[in-house]
Amino acid sequence: MNEKQMREKLAELAQRMQELAEKDRLTDEEQTEFDTISAERADVKARLDRAVAARQAIEDAANADASQPTGPQRQSLVPPETPTDDQRQSQPRIVHHRSKPLRGFATEEAAYRSGRWFMGVVLGDAESRQWCEEHGALAPEQRTLSTVANTLGGALVIPEFERAIVDLREQYGVFRQKARYTPMGSDTLTVPRRTGGLTAYFVDENAENTPSDKEWNQVKLTARKLACLTKYSTELAEDAIIDIAGDLAQEIAYAFSVKEDQCGFLGTGTSTYGGISGLITELTTATASTVTAATGNTAFSTLDLTDFEAMIGKLPAYPGINPEWYIHKSAWAASMMRLLDAAGGNTVMELQGRRTPQFLGYPVNFVQVMNSTLTAQTSTYGLCYFGDLSMAAAFGERRGIRIRTTDQRYFEYDQFGIQGTERIDINIHDVGDTSNAGPMVMLATPGS
Repeated sequence: MNEKQMREKLAELAQRMQELAEKDRLTDEEQTEFDTISAERADVKARLDRAVAARQAIEDAANADASQPTGPQRQSLVPPETPTDDQRQSQPRIVHHRSKPLRGFATEEAAYRSGRWFMGVVLGDAESRQWCEEHGALAPEQRTLSTVANTLGGALVIPEFERAIVDLREQYGVFRQKARYTPMGSDTLTVPRRTGGLTAYFVDENAENTPSDKEWNQVKLTARKLACLTKYSTELAEDAIIDIAGDLAQEIAYAFSVKEDQCGFLGTGTSTYGGISGLITELTTATASTVTAATGNTAFSTLDLTDFEAMIGKLPAYPGINPEWYIHKSAWAASMMRLLDAAGGNTVMELQGRRTPQFLGYPVNFVQVMNSTLTAQTSTYGLCYFGDLSMAAAFGERRGIRIRTTDQRYFEYDQFGIQGTERIDINIHDVGDTSNAGPMVMLATPGS
């Protein structure tokens, strides 16, 4: 659709939404229709915004070209010939004034290089491809290719872009940060795990000493492919290169981080989670690692210090353990923050500024995929966790990010698809059992 058609479509959708909104009560079908129209309207609005921005960028570029003098005085964005290494290092980088902060990139130069790589290698823009070759913005495998096709089935990202994705993914993804990270050199990896230690015995003089053995078993990681697919407009202006790279890095990182946290904390072993069983599933069967809140404490607003202190008391004192809290931010505000404020002793700085989350002497991690229901809920597991995630879980990564594109799937929208993939696995291997708590304990609400 062009701009006029999109504006007409928005007006049509708004009219129907108004008709539904004026009704005193909606049927289930009407409510579903209202929600569907609302989502469609948001999609059309976003496409219209992109179309307007692209048109404005083209007009700005045309006006800028018209105002430039012709002849030898005019400067070119691309050098007329391949520079030497010394010249390349001394050349000024092309950056653009920005009103928005960079996300994930250390400098605008890194974002610009990533944007050029994206347009040249992923989208096949010849000018940007040439720029990448001249400025060392290609992965080694890409430098040997005469075209932008990648024989490995996807474009290998350059270090600046991969680093931005990793930084953002670690910023968003709690599980990846806190579990034991294990690089995988093959599709499957077995890691030895200590299950029992040596035993000391008192012995009489000249008596035989009783032997004991250190016990081991295996933690197995199997690489699973995780993919995300998004759409981009084909009307991309050079002035938006930095924003293109930043937006793509943020979208891919966020999508992977959310799924990784969902698998690690909420995984049920089904296909939705790639067959991964998360903390809530494993700890539910290890009953000794579950603390049930006091009778009547069925909402975050009714939890008290005794409930959280019971979790601290339940956690074993393993050598080298570094326990931390894991909870949804809104749940933290309704429970832990409420208890801290009620305790008094707050300083002016704490009340006016942003506090580093701590509770009962231990750091607090916000996990936005966890339970955030603030009303009463009975017999509910996984309200929060306390313990050392690195002792309970292994996070394996077979390979990092690969990028692929298609200009066929969304042809009718004049958009192209971008797919990012990674190969990972999560194994919750130490949770205790029905008699002994493990390195992570979980809080549950009592039954009705």
